[in-house]
Amino acid sequence: MVSNIWMARLRHLLKPFVVVFLSVCVLVLFVWLGNQIEQRAYRRRVQILLSELETIQLRKTTWGQTQTLLRRWRADRKYDPHCDSGQCSLQITLDNAAHHFIASRNVFVKLDDYFRWKFKLSYNVGPFVRAEFWLFQLYIRTGGHPAQVVAKVGMRNGVVWSKGILLSIETYAHPANQPGNWLWEYSLVANIHSVSRFGYFGIPRIDSELLSHPDYEIGQPGGCEPCVMGWVKFTPYAAPEDIHRLMQLNLSCLTRWHPCTTQSDIMPAAWSQYLAERTSARLRSAASGCSPVVVEILGRDSSYAATAEVARFHKTASGDIVAIVRVLDQIKSADGAAVWHAGELRTMSLLLDTRCAPEKLSTGMRLIVYGGFDRSNNRAIPASAPWPVMPMTDANLTQFHRGVVQDYSAMVQSPYGN
Repeated sequence: MVSNIWMARLRHLLKPFVVVFLSVCVLVLFVWLGNQIEQRAYRRRVQILLSELETIQLRKTTWGQTQTLLRRWRADRKYDPHCDSGQCSLQITLDNAAHHFIASRNVFVKLDDYFRWKFKLSYNVGPFVRAEFWLFQLYIRTGGHPAQVVAKVGMRNGVVWSKGILLSIETYAHPANQPGNWLWEYSLVANIHSVSRFGYFGIPRIDSELLSHPDYEIGQPGGCEPCVMGWVKFTPYAAPEDIHRLMQLNLSCLTRWHPCTTQSDIMPAAWSQYLAERTSARLRSAASGCSPVVVEILGRDSSYAATAEVARFHKTASGDIVAIVRVLDQIKSADGAAVWHAGELRTMSLLLDTRCAPEKLSTGMRLIVYGGFDRSNNRAIPASAPWPVMPMTDANLTQFHRGVVQDYSAMVQSPYGN
């Protein structure tokens, strides 16, 4: 009799716990299903945006055609505030729900701010934000993929000259490029975009990959500690089929259960080429010499260049060559401003151990003087900078100018046309 009473009470007590447990399970299931639906819908949106971006052909598609093509993204796009009829750009940003929530001033942050103000507390990271971090990691571990996509398109004189896309996914895994076997949270990033030139600073160092394909380059940053990142840069003169191939992204990374963890996962086509070229391209670099392609690359990727005649020169005690040169003509400046003036004399330190440099220097020799310095609003050329040079032959001048006109951001007019 007593046993029956206790059993009845136990059943009576267990019933609400079972109801609560089942309710929580149903709630979690609905949240998980809702998240999966949202992630797949987001993947579809990104797929549409990427396909539209791929149809835009650099130097061919007009700005009007581009705006019509991207009209569905009115709520997500933002124009550069300095747009005019000659130059403009727009950016389209797509966040999935999880990324938008974590990046915004959400309810957890507001609750911490309120209690910090209400009770005059001085903590930096409060209990609600800590709870948010815990839930965020739980979300990622259970198949969530907080992600953001940023697409950009740029116009010059009514025609599209630049485009790009950046995909960033928050990942909780062990990065393949790190020792040990622990798990941590990091961003997996693919950044694919066009450039007017491949910049260098001071002494020209042509990346070995450019010797095989001068109009695009694949690589990874050297100091990306909290992320795993791969990038592709291409000029508007790259072949459309190359651009199409290099812009391929593995969008299953936005929905798959096991997270993508490497550049090969997120940008398979570009990264397989990068891995294949790492050794062979280095071997080609040393033997390439000063070919017409190299001269063209130097013209495109330098930020300052002029033709000059050596008036006199001397060798310093440290072995440097210091020359006084007479400027003949400006070929290129950082922003198109006139910083070289015909007839002026300049004292310059010249480099004779760079690619395409003459073996010897002589008075009266005509040179192409060039360098890759910071492109900023400061138009002053560094006075003490060492300058690479090459002989001013008709062939070198022709190839150098061909490279210059490809760098549309320098905004200089070349007599050789575009």
